[in-house]
Parts: sequence; C-alpha cells; structure tokens
Amino acid sequence: MTLSVPSRIDTPIATIQRTADDLVEVRFKPGTTLTVAGISAILNARQQAATGLPLRVLIVFPEDDMEFDMSMITRDHYSYVKVEQFTRAVAWAAITDHNKRFCELYFAYFPSPVPSAIFETEAEARAWLEEK
Repeated sequence: MTLSVPSRIDTPIATIQRTADDLVEVRFKPGTTLTVAGISAILNARQQAATGLPLRVLIVFPEDDMEFDMSMITRDHYSYVKVEQFTRAVAWAAITDHNKRFCELYFAYFPSPVPSAIFETEAEARAWLEEK
C-alpha cells in the first residue's frame, strides 16, 4: 500500500494512522482530556488521512477512564466538519464502562451522521467495521 499522506499524525490527545486503504485508526493517548480543540484536531487529521475518500474509522480509548471536558458534550462536532465526505462508518472501542457511558450520552444528544457504534473492546469494534 502506497499512501501520499503521513503514515501517522499526532495530535495533542490522539494518534491518527491510516492502517489500510480503507481504514483510519484513532488512538487516544493515556492521561489526556477530551476537549473541543482536541476533537477538532482529530477530525482535521482524519480528513487529511482520508485524502478525499470515505473510510472506515476505528477509535480506541486508552485502558484507563478518559477525562472529558464538559464543554465538548454540548457541541455537535459533526456540524462543523462534514464527516460524511471522508467517513464511511465509525466504531468506538470504549474499553471502560466510564468511557462507554460518556460516548452513549454524547451520541444520544448528537447522533452520528454516518453509521456508528460503541463497543467495549477493540476486537468487537473491528468485527463490526469489517461488515461496513
């Protein structure tokens, strides 16, 4: 596979990597806080990694409970960036109950414009993405 994008893009809270022709992986860094600016940086990196193609996205939380800045839960991040243009489906591997509940709460207020699902494990998230 030869891609004309960086193989790895680091943002303050996550690492974004295109690991296959149709897959981008986002891995949150341990000890970081999910913020509005952090989410914006991730979405920009995902768009850059996609090079204009709608790709599958795997998002993996760290092993520990992640901190969430409360201002990020009141903002529809997808209304600022049209993810449909570079995202086919998103699978969230929450890893902890805390992270899973927070994701479920956020998406209850702001549903994803693309197929999206939240899982406890990375293996479950990958299996769901394979169907997309």
